[in-house]
Amino acid sequence: MKFQFTYTRLFVEDYKACYEFYCNVLGLDVTFTSEIDSYTELTDGKVKLSLISRKEIIGHFGRETALFFEHKNDGIALSFQVDDVEAACHYLKEKGIEIVRSPWNFADWGIKAALVRDPEGNLIELSQMGEMVGAEQG
Repeated sequence: MKFQFTYTRLFVEDYKACYEFYCNVLGLDVTFTSEIDSYTELTDGKVKLSLISRKEIIGHFGRETALFFEHKNDGIALSFQVDDVEAACHYLKEKGIEIVRSPWNFADWGIKAALVRDPEGNLIELSQMGEMVGAEQG
């Protein structure tokens, strides 16, 4: 049996704010939108993210389904690679985005990272690639 990962879906309360954030602040391209369902599919050309209104999804799944759509679930983070994590944080802070953790170095991993939240409170990791400490160069 083969499982093919297709995309990550965020169930959001404020669909318009999240649409604005992922399209206009982060610059993801829209590949499909349904205003009827408050649903959008976005991509950076490599991975796909979809947004759907919590209200709409409950209507589709039914109230009998035991689903909990809590805010600020830090068990999952969306990860975005950037060229300069300091500049990315500065840009997002100017856009009113919450910076959860200012940039710090993971020397052993060879990255600099920061944590921010989208308008729904979802955790987003920003990472800037660097050189791995102790890694052999090929």
